[in-house]
Amino acid sequence: MTSVSKSRFQKIYVPILIEQLFMMLMGQADVIMLSAYDTKAIAVSGISTQILTLLTFVITIVHVGVSIRLVHQKERDMTAIKSELYHSLTLNLVLSALLGITALICYRWILMLMQVSQDIFELTYQFGVILLLGFAITTAQMLVSTILRILYMANIAAKITVGINIINIILSCCILFVFTDYVGNPILAVAVATLMSRLLGLLYGGYYLIKKYKPQAKFLKLNMFMTKKVILLGLPGAGEQISYNFAQTITTAFIAVLGTEVLAAKSLTVAISNVSFCVAMAYSLASQIYLGKLIARRKFNVLHRSVYKGLAINVLRSAVIMVSVVGVFYSLGRYISGDDSVYHLTLSYLMLFIALEPIRAINNFIVDILNVAGDVRYPVCVNVITTWCLLIPLSYLTAFVLGWGYIGIILINIFEEGVRFILIIRRWDKGHWKMKLAQIGVHLHV
Repeated sequence: MTSVSKSRFQKIYVPILIEQLFMMLMGQADVIMLSAYDTKAIAVSGISTQILTLLTFVITIVHVGVSIRLVHQKERDMTAIKSELYHSLTLNLVLSALLGITALICYRWILMLMQVSQDIFELTYQFGVILLLGFAITTAQMLVSTILRILYMANIAAKITVGINIINIILSCCILFVFTDYVGNPILAVAVATLMSRLLGLLYGGYYLIKKYKPQAKFLKLNMFMTKKVILLGLPGAGEQISYNFAQTITTAFIAVLGTEVLAAKSLTVAISNVSFCVAMAYSLASQIYLGKLIARRKFNVLHRSVYKGLAINVLRSAVIMVSVVGVFYSLGRYISGDDSVYHLTLSYLMLFIALEPIRAINNFIVDILNVAGDVRYPVCVNVITTWCLLIPLSYLTAFVLGWGYIGIILINIFEEGVRFILIIRRWDKGHWKMKLAQIGVHLHV
């Protein structure tokens, strides 16, 4: 009888939670410090981060495909893991380089399309170019952490992430508030410091992988058959996030039209609320790894109970975290925002996120479970339909036609996430995902 052990789950969940929270710091600590440094600086970082996030999720096509394959290979074929993980690193490097070069060529045009304000246009361009030059480093470090988690080395991934984030925070603080006069443009220097910390994480994580799984030259060559398998699993699986973040890039362009203060408040709101999202993401990732064995062994009764328990935990936990976040920001937010109008805007946005974050949490959880079961196409189809038929047009309507600004966009996000959850949970309840199990090697008799 396969059952869910709370202690075994915690051994996976806790390191992933620590890692996710520090990954959030890597992405958002710069945003918070930049907001205290200068309001324009946070707008520059917000735009660049949104574009880089979209590009990163394109590369997670590889990450998602490899994750699904490794979760089930642990149950069936340990000998294939070496070739799988080193092939994925090569594939990640090639695709990241191609995508990064393409984005560099088009980056100025992208910013013009987003109607970035002229007073921050050139600085935003330079900030983004630095991050794009190190794009392959960023994605490779993400993939190494993903592999470490799946192969039950989540504690190592957590230690790496904690270490490099401490380095990143120290460097950024020194650049912005101590050695400001010695680093040229402090805002651009922060981008360089972020890339340096990620490079250290990549080298350290790579050391542990090489130590446990000795590489061979043949594993570093691209194999078209393996590439096709990874892409077929990863494309629809990552497509949900790609669609979501592409939509967020468009709404960021909407917000840029509303003014620098609104854009700064939006960036700060997202940075702070990511505490809730990272906790939910950690729970979903741990559940995907741990509950994958229930899917592989077709223990569906235990699986269903665990899924609904996970949904309840995500809703409650996200709501509690966001209420706490609003309380803390209400007390200390003026010291973070550096501007009174940005403080009041951010506070109003965060209050609406109390409703948004729990729905995002359960959507992320149920999609991850469907993905590891091999039902990778349905979630992305639902996402594309709800995003482009509801989120984008209604966001424009509420923000500009009705004049509700970013508040209207948040309300539409809540509505769209709710519709999407209803459609996906019905898919889970009806059990259509069971027909996809054979595609990932799970058969009737295990």
